[in-house]
Amino acid sequence: MSPCSEAGKPCNPCLDAAKSCNLNETCKRLRSAYNSICSKATPPQSTLANQEPCSRKRCQKALRQFFERVSWELSYPLLFCSCSDQACAERRRRTIVPSCSHQERTKPSCLELRANCRSDALCR
Repeated sequence: MSPCSEAGKPCNPCLDAAKSCNLNETCKRLRSAYNSICSKATPPQSTLANQEPCSRKRCQKALRQFFERVSWELSYPLLFCSCSDQACAERRRRTIVPSCSHQERTKPSCLELRANCRSDALCR
């Protein structure tokens, strides 16, 4: 696929990669699945509007399934598309690395962080 989908129109490789994914049934289905699972409210917001909180394990599993089952020709352009502005970069980050996939349900206290650091040779 060429870097831009239509000649004469502004080039947006990230949008073109998303369009290509949507044209492939497997890519579209698995991308929709991880978007659905990973876009649930993150823990600090989970009490708002009775929305179910995200499950980090389920989100990570859905992301793994996407990258294991979708061909690299479709997944790499989503991962490595170049952005020309900050808004595009933030959308790409939230799509590929949703906050649900890496945020803890509860934030550790200072004492817990200190204890964890002391027990880790590299952190010490």
